[in-house]
Amino acid sequence: MSKGSIELEAQLIERIVDKRKELMARAEEEAKRVLQAAEEECERIRVESEKQILNVVGSELRAVRDRIVGTAELEGRKLLMLARDDLSSSVFEEVEKRLWEIAEGRVEGVDFAEVLTKFVIEAASAIGGEEFIVAANERDLKTLKKNLKKVRARVEEALGGGDLKLDVKPVATMGGVIVRNSDGSKIYHNTLEGRLKNVRRRVEASVAETLGVI
Repeated sequence: MSKGSIELEAQLIERIVDKRKELMARAEEEAKRVLQAAEEECERIRVESEKQILNVVGSELRAVRDRIVGTAELEGRKLLMLARDDLSSSVFEEVEKRLWEIAEGRVEGVDFAEVLTKFVIEAASAIGGEEFIVAANERDLKTLKKNLKKVRARVEEALGGGDLKLDVKPVATMGGVIVRNSDGSKIYHNTLEGRLKNVRRRVEASVAETLGVI
C-alpha cells in the first residue's frame, strides 16, 4: 500500500476543494467526540476514532474513485493513493490541533486530569508488576503531582496493589504519560501523539484495503 499527495485535472481538484470544508467540520466534530469518549473509556477512544475517521476519509475517496473511472488502471490507482494521503493528512492535522487544545485545558467539558489517570492505569496494567515510575511533560507532571494520592488509589484499585512514583525530569511530549517498571526493563508509551500515530497507521491501511489501492 503506497501513499502520496493528489494531483488531478482541474475539475477533480475543484471537487476536492469544495468538499474540504465539509470534511474538516466533520473531522473536528469526530475528534471532539473521540476525546470525550477517552474520559469514559480509553479503549473506546481507539476503536471509535478508527471507525469514524475511516468513514470520513473513505467516503470522500470513493467519490474521487468514481470520477476517475475510465482512466488507465495504473494511473487510477496512483491518483487514489495520492488522494488518500492528501485527505487523511488534512483530517489528522485538524485532530492533532484539537488534541493540543484538550491537553492544554482549553476545551470545556474535558477533564484531562482524569484522562491522564486512565492513561497511567492502562500503562501500568500493560506492564504489570508492583512498582511504576511515571514520566510526563512539565504541565502534566504538575497535574499528576497535584492528584497523586487519587491516582495511586485508582492504580491500586485497578491492579490490586502497586507503588506509583513520578519521574521528576519532564519529557518532551504533547501530553500523556510514559510508564516504566523499577528497573526500566519494561516501558509503556501512552502519549497523545503516540496514540494518534497508531490510529492513523491503522486507518490509512484500512482505507487503502477498502479502496483496493494496494
